Amino acid sequence: MRSTFAALLLIVLLVSPGALHAQTPTHVLPDSIVVTASRTAEAARTSAQRVTVLTAADIAALPVASFDELLRSVGGMEVQSRGGFGVQSDLTMRGSTFNGVLLLLDGVRLNDPMTGHFLSDFPIPLTEVARVEVLRGPATALYGPDALGGVIQVFTFTGLRHLDAERSGTELTAHAQLGEHTLYDAEGSLRHHTPRTTVSAATAWQGSDGQPILNSEGAAVRGSMGDLRTDFTRQAHTVAVAHRLDAATLFARAGLDDRDFGAYHFYTPFASDTAREATATYWAHLRAIGQTPGGSEWTLNGTAKQHDDRYVYNPVTPANEHTSRRFALDGHLTRAVTSAVRLTAGADVALRSIDSNNLGQHDDASGGGFVSATWQPAARWMVRGSGRLDYDPGFGWEATPQLNAGYTAGALGFRAGVGRAVRAPNYVERYFNTTLASPRGRSLGNPDLEAEQAWSYEAGLDVYPAAGLALHATAFRRITDNLIDYVKVTDADTVFLARNLFEVDTRGLELDGTLRSAISNTTNLALRLSYTLLDATLNDAEQVAEYKYALTNARHIVQGQGSVQVGAVRLGLHGIWKEPLDGEAYGVVGARLQYGLAWGTRRLSLSLDVRNLLDTAYTEVFDAPLPGRWFIAGVRLMP
Repeated sequence: MRSTFAALLLIVLLVSPGALHAQTPTHVLPDSIVVTASRTAEAARTSAQRVTVLTAADIAALPVASFDELLRSVGGMEVQSRGGFGVQSDLTMRGSTFNGVLLLLDGVRLNDPMTGHFLSDFPIPLTEVARVEVLRGPATALYGPDALGGVIQVFTFTGLRHLDAERSGTELTAHAQLGEHTLYDAEGSLRHHTPRTTVSAATAWQGSDGQPILNSEGAAVRGSMGDLRTDFTRQAHTVAVAHRLDAATLFARAGLDDRDFGAYHFYTPFASDTAREATATYWAHLRAIGQTPGGSEWTLNGTAKQHDDRYVYNPVTPANEHTSRRFALDGHLTRAVTSAVRLTAGADVALRSIDSNNLGQHDDASGGGFVSATWQPAARWMVRGSGRLDYDPGFGWEATPQLNAGYTAGALGFRAGVGRAVRAPNYVERYFNTTLASPRGRSLGNPDLEAEQAWSYEAGLDVYPAAGLALHATAFRRITDNLIDYVKVTDADTVFLARNLFEVDTRGLELDGTLRSAISNTTNLALRLSYTLLDATLNDAEQVAEYKYALTNARHIVQGQGSVQVGAVRLGLHGIWKEPLDGEAYGVVGARLQYGLAWGTRRLSLSLDVRNLLDTAYTEVFDAPLPGRWFIAGVRLMP
């Protein structure tokens, strides 16, 4: 509790009226502009791909405490959570596995070389996040392997400084929450600007004693230390600096995420599983971005990441300890060749390694290069062709072409695309070997795995019938060869062996819409609703008796959030209804009541959240229990 008290004290000191003078931040990229579809800023309507944008204002309004909780609100994005409150989640899009989504932070890859289970171990507090873009569909041709289902890109305030005009002043954002089961959540960020330099720091502290874990009969599950609970602690911290030169901007960031949590049935459904886990993520990023005398825009990045994981299945088994590392260099150049043609080209190289008492010691290198051309012969038309060549020890040499086209006519927009994507097997899939679960639950890696290879096709329609109203529909199909999963070939097998499946045919439909309306001078309405339909066919199903992950996606997902603001009072509802391909349907609803007021030059809001309003009992991965009804009170300070 000392860390809890210290964090809350820090927030109280920061929000005191005399702490500092705040300046309203400049939002340098409106949500009508996207970057992820092409690596350069362009109008969302003419990007020819479906990209969802969450701005800093959207993030502040949502009742979320972590990065993966934030993503649950994005249409077409499926978050398969294990512990709630951001403890650990798998991220999937368009029926991909949790290893088929690429995560970018300020333009560079954050995925862990060990496993996609750690994709949500995010080393940046949310108060430093300026915007999130979610690109649905393949993007290997631009960003390299792993982008089968889509790309999530996070932009930080300091990382966007190169787009700002000269400015000065200090910005502060802070919030603190307390809830049932000794839940605490304290977070704050501070940014100081001079005409050429921005320096920022952000911190987040979260934790809870958790709820008791109950078995199917409603009795408490006991471990060696007493009744098991869904307890957790997490802290994340970052510092960054950006400095503008005459023709370039230099940027540096260091970040840390450290968490410890009960991991009951996170990876197995067995009664002997009373696991605990602790992870730590260390992140460093150096970047230079600028323009050549001829007007070309260039970017150079250097990144380093280390991820530590300590997993204890139960008190009588030894701990599994893993340390993975990744060091990377990349750069790209963008040039307008004519008024209608823009070229982007780049290359990257990465060194990665694992040091583990379970997976062994391994290291290897990968790299690739790409070229992308955008042709816009008229305001209504856009065509983008991209191609990339990659080398990876997991698949050798692979080429990944992609073509997207879009046409806009008034309130209508049409888009279509086709692309190839690849994913190399990660260290867990190649080398994992454990007997901790049970003789019949053993998982075994396979060093002879081949890469996943997929062709994706999509067509979409965008409609903007009135100001503040947008409707989108996308039909997609992906045919994946050599999908990687853990399987039992026969019912008599005692081992789940990592292997390549012959072919998986995934088809789906995405529908989503947003409405923002000012009903009166004091009343505003905001709605966001999405529906995703997914179907998958495994063409070698008769040759495999049991899968672990291939059929864990949802067949139907309905995601919605809405809010009405009357004067200083805002009421918001958010919810999700999901029916898995293999499992029972469930729905979860939450609510937030918020009261805002001016406090000097800043804005203060008081909130009351109710998580899981209907107290739904549900699970998303095996039978790892997720939070029931939970009451949380909070205070937030904004510039």
